[in-house]
Amino acid sequence: MPTKTKSTRRQLRGEELEKRIETVIRELAKQANEDGLEFVYNATRVAEKVPTTRRTLSKHDDLVERVINDLNARRRMHTGQATVEFLKDRIASLKEKLDERDKELEQLRSHHVHIYEQLHAHSVKGEALVKPILQEESSVIGHCILCGAEIGPAPERKSSKIIPIRGKKNG
Repeated sequence: MPTKTKSTRRQLRGEELEKRIETVIRELAKQANEDGLEFVYNATRVAEKVPTTRRTLSKHDDLVERVINDLNARRRMHTGQATVEFLKDRIASLKEKLDERDKELEQLRSHHVHIYEQLHAHSVKGEALVKPILQEESSVIGHCILCGAEIGPAPERKSSKIIPIRGKKNG
């Protein structure tokens, strides 16, 4: 029957343990940063790398907290609070994207209005395009296409004996 043998490795204590804990946390943060990830403190991973137990790490919580704050990192959460934090971050991210899209949409709308203003300002009136066609087709069929009124010869102008009176200019 095999017997368990104790590790021949000397257990770290005191200042040496604290230095090792800080070194391991900083190494994990550096590795996460190099991988393009945000570092989140995980006591189990740190305990495996030191090597020590999570219970021992919790006794040095003030050191761990100081290092985490120095790195602007956060702890891994075990409760539903982690989900809440994740969702809050996700909401903030989505709101930011929505604001960017709203700004872009407003710029596109403004540009769209400008395009139509330019088209309207430089376009030909529809009457100039349609009037000659309507007159020609109406004269061919003998009545107005739009209202159905008979089209006869143009009325002769009778000379008028009324003289226009010009009024004084107000001013």
